[in-house]
Amino acid sequence: MSDSRQMSTPAWLMDFTSNAAETFVTAYYAASDSPQRSQLLPSLYLPNSSVSWNGNPISGAAQYAQWLEAQPGSRHEIQSFDCHPLGPYNAHEQNEAPSLLLVVSGTVAHYTPESIVTKDPSNAPKSATSTGGGSKKKFDADAPIESYPRVFSQTFVLINGAGTNTEGGVPFVWTPAKNNKNKNQTDPDLRTVAKYFIQADSLRFVG
Repeated sequence: MSDSRQMSTPAWLMDFTSNAAETFVTAYYAASDSPQRSQLLPSLYLPNSSVSWNGNPISGAAQYAQWLEAQPGSRHEIQSFDCHPLGPYNAHEQNEAPSLLLVVSGTVAHYTPESIVTKDPSNAPKSATSTGGGSKKKFDADAPIESYPRVFSQTFVLINGAGTNTEGGVPFVWTPAKNNKNKNQTDPDLRTVAKYFIQADSLRFVG
């Protein structure tokens, strides 16, 4: 006999999760590709966050900031992402945001100023937030193999830090769509305010 408690994900939760994930992905990879990333990215992590970069463990935001300083620049092109709520599933009733499990796939190229030249932009990977107005940089054929796009998969566990004194995070405000069952659903009191931080992050290159 099936358990009556096993129900499909509520429509409001699917909508919340999808929009929160899109907001986070846009913010995270824009920060990753920014020249100021060593200042921007650590603010999205917690002091005790667990990070694994292609099998190399990094402990907490402070160590992650040090690691970033030693890394070459990056360009991400996001191909897809999938996100699932981790609970609590009655979060909306309490005006709280659920934790999220987010998996992102795409390509990333790492480069140093010496490894790129100004040429036709047609083959240059785009940032996740690129508007197509584009850089004229193309990878040099003599550049290291790391300069060329590699497929990656990155998994995040995101937790809501709204209401805490912790600075940083990715802010997200969600107001459910109005429907016929509850014509007051667009009331500001029904908004869910979140500030997502990365509790765990694991990136792997694929192939």
